[in-house]
Amino acid sequence: MEREILRLAEELGTDAGAVRLLESARIALPPARLHALAEALTQKDGYGKAVQALERELPPAEDGGFGILAVMLRAALRTRELYAARGISDGIFLGTMRCFPRFLREHLESYGRYGFDRAFWTGRQLSLTLFRLGELEYELLAGEKGVLSLHIPSDADLSEEKTDASLRMQESFFAEYFPAYAGADIYCDSWLLSPALKGLLPEGSRILAFAARFRLLSADAEAQGYRQWVFGNPSLAPEEFPERTSLQRNMKKFVLAGGKVGSGRGILPKK
Repeated sequence: MEREILRLAEELGTDAGAVRLLESARIALPPARLHALAEALTQKDGYGKAVQALERELPPAEDGGFGILAVMLRAALRTRELYAARGISDGIFLGTMRCFPRFLREHLESYGRYGFDRAFWTGRQLSLTLFRLGELEYELLAGEKGVLSLHIPSDADLSEEKTDASLRMQESFFAEYFPAYAGADIYCDSWLLSPALKGLLPEGSRILAFAARFRLLSADAEAQGYRQWVFGNPSLAPEEFPERTSLQRNMKKFVLAGGKVGSGRGILPKK
């Protein structure tokens, strides 16, 4: 394994056990092919096909996805150069790329072992399409004026103070580095905006306060994203949902009684 890749993994705060698995991963690709795929991962119009190719050529079932992760971290070294070329701080680069160790930990919590299964998602970070700014992530979407999609990482602090700070940060960030997105509409599509949560969380809940920031545009009662983000494993039957938190207990009871959690889509009103 290339020393630069391992150094980056350590710099991002990757757990030592995951770094050891990364170090033992074999990338059975010719150097020219490896370079081409890593470069394609940094391009908004190229990362989708690159991920498909990686999943064919480095099957994640054989190594837990660590071969693909190694190629993605190699691409991240190039992404770091692209950040620097635009004048974007290394702190924002590191904050954004910490999605990689976060996803490894989420896999450990869900399945009891390290694994990387988010290759379908992380091309956004590598291609300068999604940025973590403080506690929240913002994705550039195509549109006449530019539209942003807001994402909530699993480790986000949704306190009023931290949420306000992130929203202020995105205003200055996009005005400086992506002016086509300055003042853009910000949408969020998440289980966190589900209307059903009002009956499952107590008054004063940070989640409810966060959701209240948005004007709800639509709700999808059939959406199943909550299974991953609340219970950690989308394949679990409701009877198997863990009950470690009050939200898990309340939601499990609600679902077993026939309730549907779903999701909501909202827009952040402009001041």
